[in-house]
Amino acid sequence: MSTDIGDDELVPLSKAAAIFFRGELTKSALRTEARKGNLEVVRIANKDFVTRNAIRRMIERCKLPSPVSVSTPEKVITAKEAVRFRLAARKHGKP
Repeated sequence: MSTDIGDDELVPLSKAAAIFFRGELTKSALRTEARKGNLEVVRIANKDFVTRNAIRRMIERCKLPSPVSVSTPEKVITAKEAVRFRLAARKHGKP
């Protein structure tokens, strides 16, 4: 992030998209996040502005939770049990 912009300095959405996201997000994407309630926008004379701090808060709000790995012990079956399952499936018309 550019260091010449203060944490609470107002930045137009298009400039914020270019500076803080290197053009990976657009002004429209930032407006979408504002509509979703993730980004605080300041509107002056029908122009939208954000601050570095608002962008930081948006990033925190948009973080996805880390996937939790729940390992369940797999039931190990014997070859004999596997044959029984296959025979039972055939008996009931299942492939």
